[in-house]
Amino acid sequence: MRIAIVGLGQIGGSMALKLRNSGYNPDLFDINPQICQSIGGRCEEFKGHGYDLVVLALYSDVILKIMNDLPKDNLYLDTASVKVPIIKAASSAGLKFVGGHPIAGNERTGKDSWDPDMFEGRPFAIIKANADDSSMKIVMEFIRKLGANPVAVDAELHDKALAYTSQGLYFISKAIKTLGLPYEALSGPGYSSMTRLSKQSPLLEETFKKYNSKNISEFLDEMIKALQMISEDLKK
Repeated sequence: MRIAIVGLGQIGGSMALKLRNSGYNPDLFDINPQICQSIGGRCEEFKGHGYDLVVLALYSDVILKIMNDLPKDNLYLDTASVKVPIIKAASSAGLKFVGGHPIAGNERTGKDSWDPDMFEGRPFAIIKANADDSSMKIVMEFIRKLGANPVAVDAELHDKALAYTSQGLYFISKAIKTLGLPYEALSGPGYSSMTRLSKQSPLLEETFKKYNSKNISEFLDEMIKALQMISEDLKK
């Protein structure tokens, strides 16, 4: 299988290492010279043809910006954390495309965030956008090579679910960090676990706000009500 990975951040770099460990030799692309040179990638924008699979491991804004300029003969899989705008844009661009999102990651950045075992046993959401059965088989095989478990969903369900299980939690984690900051000398592992998400890249926060704000705000409203009930109960 001829594979290209575009974007060598936490997700793309981890995928590259996992595939190499499994005997594959994917072509790697990133415009950051320091990143791409350290992993043997090509320090250039992707314009390649003839790939069985091209993984777009990029932020949502970047994917949407380059979508219409991507070569049409490749099969594409993205890894963005929101899916509704990506799927709509891929369909409009006429790309052979599967929306994807590995439900995995850590709070680190750059080379320090690469982990070939990151996807082991983790769910990998897939949304069939504009791909035939043979293309879906390629994507399924790729996901299983990572050690992940493919989960077929629609874009709307994905974005709502992630608001409740990840993206909304990021904002709660930030609030806990702000409230707990004066008392961190007495904090323990529970506090560390609860504030881990607050250390994620600010670029992810901007993505959440821009593309999934409605679902996240609904989750936070429900969380406020639940916490208010707990607080009222404690006051008794």
